Amino acid sequence: MVMIFTQKADDDLASLVKAVDAVQKTHADLGTVVVGVSGVETSDFEKLQATHKLTTPLTVSVEKDGPKRYNLNKEAAVTVLIYTRGGNIFKNFAFRDTKSAAAKASEIAKAAEQALAKK
Repeated sequence: MVMIFTQKADDDLASLVKAVDAVQKTHADLGTVVVGVSGVETSDFEKLQATHKLTTPLTVSVEKDGPKRYNLNKEAAVTVLIYTRGGNIFKNFAFRDTKSAAAKASEIAKAAEQALAKK
């Protein structure tokens, strides 16, 4: 599973999500979700979806800064958590801005594929 927490909904975020979408298309059991935090609104995701036609579900966290148990770094505009099938964190990434996250999109997609192979 890949969880992407984001404080911004922009074209750079869409680039990251598209890379994960590509993995999802060939690995239906991957499971991905993008969660808006810290001011991201449903309307922001609606605009992003209308423009980019993303496969990954987009949702806004009920808790402003994301679920407390995730203890997300408020300095990170984007946090990506990749889990193995057993529910353990395989890799995590944190980025100060969405542009930095987009630059690592292929690395994140590769890590998602690797996590699927772990038991």
